[in-house]
Amino acid sequence: MAEFDAQLAGVGGPIEDLTFEELLAALERVTGRLASGEIGIEAAANLYEQAEILYNAAEARLAAVEARIAKMKPGTAKAADGPAPRS
Repeated sequence: MAEFDAQLAGVGGPIEDLTFEELLAALERVTGRLASGEIGIEAAANLYEQAEILYNAAEARLAAVEARIAKMKPGTAKAADGPAPRS
């Protein structure tokens, strides 16, 4: 897999320092450039790799937050089975 390129992705720093919202905004910018059709095939391939990196980072951040929330609210993971038990 390619390495993250902050300049190509249009962000101001390393991927580890970006918030979920910044990752999402960068992903939207990159996919917008891809959708424009105004770039060559090599540039499109590079942007696609950056989009994949941004997506994976955002997905990991979201999973981490969901895990933190699940720890705070026992029973949340079983919400589909019925209401959470009351304390």
